[in-house]
Amino acid sequence: MNFSQNRALEWVSQDLQPFVLGLLVLTAIARFLYVLWPKWKIFQRAPFEDRLNSPVKRLGHTFRTAFLQVKMFKEAGAGWMHALIFWGFLIFLLRAAWFFFIGFFPTVELAGSGCETLYLYLKDCLIVLVILAATYALYRRTVVKPERLTLSMEGIVILVLILAIMVSDALFDAAWQARNPQAVLNGIWLGSLIAPVLSVLGADIVVHLHNLAYWMHVVCILYFLTLLPGSKHFHIITSIPNVFFSNIYGRGNQLYRIDFENEELENYGVSKIEEFSWKKLLDLHTCTECGRCDVVCPALASGKPLSPKQLTVDLRDHLNSETPFLLDDNLERLESPSLLGGIINDETIWSCTTCGACEEECPVMIEYVNKVVDLRRGLVLMEDRYPAEFANAFKSLEAHSNPWGFGSNTRADWAKELDIKTWDKNNPTEYLYFVGCNGSFDERGKKIATAVVKSLKSAGVDFSILGNDEGCTGDPARRAGNEYLFDMLASKNAELFKEKSVMKIVTHCPHCFNSLKNEYAEFGVELNVIHHSELLALQGGSEVKTDDRVVYHDPCYLGRHNKIYDAPREVIADNVDPKAISEPATSRERGTCCGAGGGRFLLEEKTSTRVSHQRVDQLMESNPDTIAVSCPFCVLMLEDALKAKNLHDKVKVKDISELGNEP
Repeated sequence: MNFSQNRALEWVSQDLQPFVLGLLVLTAIARFLYVLWPKWKIFQRAPFEDRLNSPVKRLGHTFRTAFLQVKMFKEAGAGWMHALIFWGFLIFLLRAAWFFFIGFFPTVELAGSGCETLYLYLKDCLIVLVILAATYALYRRTVVKPERLTLSMEGIVILVLILAIMVSDALFDAAWQARNPQAVLNGIWLGSLIAPVLSVLGADIVVHLHNLAYWMHVVCILYFLTLLPGSKHFHIITSIPNVFFSNIYGRGNQLYRIDFENEELENYGVSKIEEFSWKKLLDLHTCTECGRCDVVCPALASGKPLSPKQLTVDLRDHLNSETPFLLDDNLERLESPSLLGGIINDETIWSCTTCGACEEECPVMIEYVNKVVDLRRGLVLMEDRYPAEFANAFKSLEAHSNPWGFGSNTRADWAKELDIKTWDKNNPTEYLYFVGCNGSFDERGKKIATAVVKSLKSAGVDFSILGNDEGCTGDPARRAGNEYLFDMLASKNAELFKEKSVMKIVTHCPHCFNSLKNEYAEFGVELNVIHHSELLALQGGSEVKTDDRVVYHDPCYLGRHNKIYDAPREVIADNVDPKAISEPATSRERGTCCGAGGGRFLLEEKTSTRVSHQRVDQLMESNPDTIAVSCPFCVLMLEDALKAKNLHDKVKVKDISELGNEP
C-alpha cells in the first residue's frame, strides 16, 4: 500500500466514519441547494441575453482574466494576496476530493505516481503561501481597513476558514509522519518539518491530532460550502462564469436595441429588478465588494451620490428580498419600495458619466454602464422622469437632429469657406468625414472641425461631407435613456448611409465614432469607421516641433471604450518635442473622465465638485502649457474648468489636429 492508504488506516472508527461523513456532506449539500435554488429559478425567469457566441474567444478571455488574475495585479500587494488564495483554492480542489474519497472508502488502496509527488510538493508550497496571503488579508481587514473595502465579520470568518483548512492539511500530514517516522513521503516536505515537534507529545496525542486534522479539514470545507450561496462570497462560484459570459467585443458595444415594433413587449428599459437580463443578475451576485470600482469613479470622487459598488450591492440586496415574492404570487407582503426613486435614487442614476472606469477596474468583469442605461431607459420611457435640461435637448434632437436647437439647415454653414466636397454617390470620395453636432454648431467645435479638415487635406486624404444631410448619431439620446429617440435618429442615418453607399467614415468625435462603429450594425449598415487620430498618425508631423509642455488627456469613448491610446500620442510626438511631453498620473485605461459622457454635457453639475475641475487638477500636476485631447467635448469641459480656475490665460486646450495646424 502507498503512503496515502497507510494514513487512511490510522483512523479510528473506520466503520462509523463513512456514515458520519456522509451525513455531514448531505446536510451541507442540502443547505447549499436550498439557498441556491431560488436564485437559479430567478435566473431561469430573467429576460434572455445571448452570451454564448465566440466560445473559443471567451475561453481565452476567461483563462487570462479569471485564472491568471491579470486584472488583480493593478494593485500589487492586494493583487498577489488574492491571486495566491485563488490559485491555492484551485490546487486544493483535488486535495479536498482526496480527503472525501478516503473518508468514504478508507480500505480502498490508491495507486501512487510521480505526478502525485509533484502535486504534493506544490500543495505544500501553496499551503505556506496561502497562509501568508490570508494572514495579510486579515491584517488589512482588522488593522489597515482600506476605505474601499466592505469590512464585515463574514469576510473575517471566511479568512479564518481558509487558514483552518490550510493548517489542518499540514497537521494531517505531520501527524501521520510523526507516527510513522520510518516512512518516506515523497513531496510531503511541510509535514516532515512539523512531525518532529509533534513526536514529543506522545503517540496518543498524535493520533488525536491526526483525526482532529482530518475532521477539521472536511468540516471547514463543508461549512464554507454552506456559507457561499447566501453571502457575498457567492462570487467564488459565479466569478468564473461571469467572466466567461462577459462582453468580449469591447466596452463600446454593450447596449442592446429595443424592438419597438414588438407588440408583445411591455417594458422598455428596467423599472423593476426582475426586468434585468440573466447576465445582469449574475453580475449582481458576482460583486466581491472590493471597492476597486469606487476608487476610480469620477462621479463618486467629485462628491456625486454614485458609488458603483453600493449601486450593485443595493440592486443585489433588493433582488434577494424580492425573490420569494417573485417566485410565489400568493405570498403576502407589505408595500415594497419601488426600484426607481426608492431603492436607487434618480440622482444616483443621472450622476454616471458612462466612462467605464469602474468596468476597467473590476476583476470579475461586472458591467455597470449597461445597467445604468437600462435604469435610465426605465425612467425616461416608462416613468417619463428625467432632468429638466434633457426636455429641450430631446425636442431639439427630434426636430433638428442636434441637442441645442440649431436649425438643421445650418449644419454645413461652418464649412462654406473651406472648399470641402459634398458627398456624391456617383462620384464618392474614399472617406466620408462625419463632423458631428459639436463640430457643426459649437463655436469652439467649428475651430476643431476646421483644423481636422486642414490636417486631412495636408495628409492627402480624399474626403467629403454630407452637409445639411448629416444628422446626430443619437449618442446623447441613447446614453440619456431615450432609446426611442436614438432608434429614430440611428435608423434615419443608417438609411441615408445605405442610400448614398457610404462605407468608410472618418470622424474626430469619439462619441460619434463609438456609435457609428459599434452600434449601427444593428440598423443594417456595416461601416468602416476610423478616428481622425488614426489617420493623422500616418501623416507625420510638422518640420518644426513646439517645445511647449504638453500633457495628453485620454477621452473615455476613444480610450477605454475603443482601446485607441497610441494613435493620438503618435500625433503629439510628431508635433511636440518628446522632452516636453508628459503623462498624467491617471492615463490610458485608467484615465479620468472629463465629465461630459453619458449625456452629462447637457446637464448642470449642482452637487459638490465638477468632474471637469477634478480632471484639470490632475492634469495641472505636470505644469503643462497645453492640454492635448482628441475629443471636442473634452475640449469644452476642460476649457470651462480652466476658466473657472483662472488658468485659461496660462494653459491652452487643443485638439491634436490643432497642434501642428492652428485654425
